[in-house]
Amino acid sequence: MTTPAVRIAAAVGGAVLSAGAVALTSRVVLTRQAALARERIGKPLGELALDADRLWRRSYAGEPVRLVMLGDSLAAGLGAERRKDTLGGRLARGLAKRARRPVRLRTGAVVGAESATLPDQIAALGDDAAADVAVIVVGGNDVTHRIPPGDAARSLADAVEALRSRGCAVVVGTCPDLGALRPVPQPLRSFASRASRALADAQETAARTAGARVVSLRRAVGPVFVDRPDEMFSLDRFHPSALGYRRTADALLPAVFAALDDATAARMLARADVVRLAESMTTDPTPDSWRRTDAYLTATLVTPDPDLDAALADQRAAGLPAIEVSPLSAKLLQLLIRIGGVRRVLEIGTLGGFSTIAMARALPGDGRLLTIEAEPRNAEVARTSIARAGVDDRVEVRVGRGADVLPDVDEEFDLVFIDADKESNTIYLDHAARLTRPGAIVVVDNVVRAGRVSDPATEDEQVAGTRRGLEMLARDPRFDATALQTLDLKGWDGVAIALRVDPAS
Repeated sequence: MTTPAVRIAAAVGGAVLSAGAVALTSRVVLTRQAALARERIGKPLGELALDADRLWRRSYAGEPVRLVMLGDSLAAGLGAERRKDTLGGRLARGLAKRARRPVRLRTGAVVGAESATLPDQIAALGDDAAADVAVIVVGGNDVTHRIPPGDAARSLADAVEALRSRGCAVVVGTCPDLGALRPVPQPLRSFASRASRALADAQETAARTAGARVVSLRRAVGPVFVDRPDEMFSLDRFHPSALGYRRTADALLPAVFAALDDATAARMLARADVVRLAESMTTDPTPDSWRRTDAYLTATLVTPDPDLDAALADQRAAGLPAIEVSPLSAKLLQLLIRIGGVRRVLEIGTLGGFSTIAMARALPGDGRLLTIEAEPRNAEVARTSIARAGVDDRVEVRVGRGADVLPDVDEEFDLVFIDADKESNTIYLDHAARLTRPGAIVVVDNVVRAGRVSDPATEDEQVAGTRRGLEMLARDPRFDATALQTLDLKGWDGVAIALRVDPAS
């Protein structure tokens, strides 16, 4: 098998050659550069990727999510030294953590594959092609083998349609920018970059038209591969390292999450027999059934927001915990703001800015939101996402523990959202009463904690803090409160909603 460098030279050679001596000179230059690149890259990884197919996170309850990887060496994970560091392994672990379900990974991707081979990969999967989600990353070999972008894109679209006809949601990662390959000298690298970008553009159009969710890997991770090649590439300086696969997976995961929600909702809607659906329900819902229902409700009632998706992607990439509110809970906060005519919001606990952006979206043009975050790193991630969402003109992020920052806050707020350390809930509620007047709304998240809040024997201080907060809401004459249990993608939890009242009334 020829090396990538040789194929790049062959691919771009025809595009730059003209008549006579110029053509001859160009061919000689490119051939020499390809030989140089081949010498630099070599084949230290061989041509076989690690086998990462298995049931990931088997400790989770519920029916496994079925994840399929299709495409070329990137999708196969060539370059990773541990199966958990392959692209499929990274995606499976991230998806399992978010869905709280095990993930069964099946890899159909083949090292050296072109887009035209995708039907063979799908056929080889057999019944596994009817997965929940398929991720396709392909294109580099189409460029190096001089496949016309239109032809490669049509092959990709055909594969997307074939998978969707089996009920499988599809995510496509477009061709990476081959201009990031430092071992390939100039001008060969520039030609490869232009060719890969042209293919990526054609892939994006074709895949979206066919019904896939699309992630531009050039835009999502290309810059970091260019700026940090020693960290992002493996030994051959052509395929990603463990860190490179992690960055690539982080870029793909939000689209994979959304695709799984799409697939779940579509399957729910396809059940036209309402009676049969009702009969299939139980009075004791399983984690699988409540997450399936949550996905249906989210797909039906929550409008997709690319800025919120991007905020989650940044949060995951930064390694922040996945403890943000669910999309349905974010929509509830937005509705409370609109129903209550809220203009000023206090949020205690920013994390990566997901709920912050959602609430800021619901505020009027002259609205203001003050959010307090204890961790400087979280605040930095949140500020970036808030600015990208275009709501930084109405949001202020203050860094510090809420208990330390709040004594210096003397503004008046119409809504207070408490979602920070549970041990301090009574402190936050006291400040919420001080900073609001009657008619204001106070929302406290995570008040059920998988039912442990009702267990008097628990020694968990977060549960104890939650219980103290609920008891304060019950006895403090400044509040009139209720609580709702929730079963959603975040698990079994709940939210308390209180009205700030006049103790004298």
